[in-house]
Amino acid sequence: MKKLGCLIAALTLAAFMSCGGGKSKDVTFTVALNEDIRAVDPGLAWDFVTNQVTNQITEGLLTLDVNNNIVPELAKSWNQPDPLTYVYEVRDDIVFSDGAKMTMDDVVFSFERYRDPEGGTWFADFYTDVESITATGPWQLTIKLSKPSAVFKYIPAIGAGRIISKAYYEKHRDDFGTAQGGIIASGPFVYQSWTSGQEIVLKKNTNYWDKAKRDANSIDTLVYKIIPHDTTRIMALQTGSVDFSANLTNLPSDILDRLAAEKNVSLTSVDSYSLTYLAFNTQRPPFNDANARRAVSHALNLPEFNRGILKSAGRAGTILPFGPALYGENAAGWEQYLARTAPYDYDLAKAKQFLSQSAYPDGFSAALIVGDSSLYNQRALFLQEALKAINIDVKIMQMDGDLQSTYQMGGVLDSNGKRDYDMLFGGWEADYPDLDGTIGIMYVSSQAGQDGYNAAAYSNPRIDSLIDEQRSEVDSAKRFALHTQFMDIVANDVPYIVFDYGARHSVLNKKYTGLAVTPAWLWVLPMQNVRSAQ
Repeated sequence: MKKLGCLIAALTLAAFMSCGGGKSKDVTFTVALNEDIRAVDPGLAWDFVTNQVTNQITEGLLTLDVNNNIVPELAKSWNQPDPLTYVYEVRDDIVFSDGAKMTMDDVVFSFERYRDPEGGTWFADFYTDVESITATGPWQLTIKLSKPSAVFKYIPAIGAGRIISKAYYEKHRDDFGTAQGGIIASGPFVYQSWTSGQEIVLKKNTNYWDKAKRDANSIDTLVYKIIPHDTTRIMALQTGSVDFSANLTNLPSDILDRLAAEKNVSLTSVDSYSLTYLAFNTQRPPFNDANARRAVSHALNLPEFNRGILKSAGRAGTILPFGPALYGENAAGWEQYLARTAPYDYDLAKAKQFLSQSAYPDGFSAALIVGDSSLYNQRALFLQEALKAINIDVKIMQMDGDLQSTYQMGGVLDSNGKRDYDMLFGGWEADYPDLDGTIGIMYVSSQAGQDGYNAAAYSNPRIDSLIDEQRSEVDSAKRFALHTQFMDIVANDVPYIVFDYGARHSVLNKKYTGLAVTPAWLWVLPMQNVRSAQ
């Protein structure tokens, strides 16, 4: 009778779980990526796909909330006692996924690795102003700067501040972050496998320290499927073979409308830190001539393009190389600046006047580099047609995204050692919620050469000086004044024309809930919050 009672109890529990009283089987959540990851290493996660994976495995001392506020994660608290000093009170209850306790050695080691230009990461530039990183107590970290910084406060909250296991890294120094070597850290998921070009598999971290964020109903397996083509990725979302994707930029509005009408998925759109631009190669003719660039800026009817083609795919561009998501506390000031500053308005008479003042009064031919997405192609065709009115013949050179990125980074040079294009459609997304994350990349001279993000190859000593000044200025009013000086110069020089500020579109299968995509999605996309909606 005792055995029979146990059997009945077991059957009753199984029936209870299968009827919604609990989770009866492991739950797999599948995410679509548009390309393969670089590594399972947060130090190499500086793109739109790798960080989606490494952010589930690793954590930082700090993170960003839905309002872009800096909040604690592996730290209990933090403060800035003076302009050069940051003090973090680190939690003493963190364990890595292998069960080993996180120590201050792990914390200091991780920061020093990112700081070291030879440390094998891409984040050393974020630590240029750091003088020392020291454990100043059993669970206290102190970082000293050599000069004040308006933006260093964000670094421990993004990929440049993720904590990893020092012991595991040193044991796997030769294959850390590879498919074979993997990674050990403290995040809600652990690395299981990576099949190059196909998928990455993560499993629930059973040792996860934050029990409030990890309960029995959270997903067990996280699978990332690599689906390069937009149409295939969208079909996978529609059929339910994948459950989520945030890699839906540069999609035409008709596809977004179709996704919004789907019964089985939810489409959400939020402002992002990104923009799409037309970059002029200011290193070589014809666009080393500022008047040629100004002519183009007045030959484009961008409001019409945005109304007829862009629609819900993004927010119309302005002369500012950053959108409203980066205005911060100066939102009113930037709106006033736009109201009083001449835009790149559509005016063919003005366009022809600038062209007549250039070295090419009768027009010229120019090559345009563009990626292979449909929306980028529409931008290219629009530009080609518009510039015919001022006798500029645009030759469109469409290519896959990887090659376009190589050109955008200055990886292809002509016989004179200059970037080998005349114009290029590209984009950028700031690493943190501050406009320095855009202007400090797109305009500084040091980024103009090979392996740099200054796609316009723009060089102006005064702009370099203003970028340095604003990065060190912690007084908000003084910093805004520096930013407006910066804008007055670059708006007149026209190294770029901003077509639009991107919206971050994501699609989630309605079987699930709990995944909120924010402008900080690059670093905060908490898959551990996903729950069954049934």
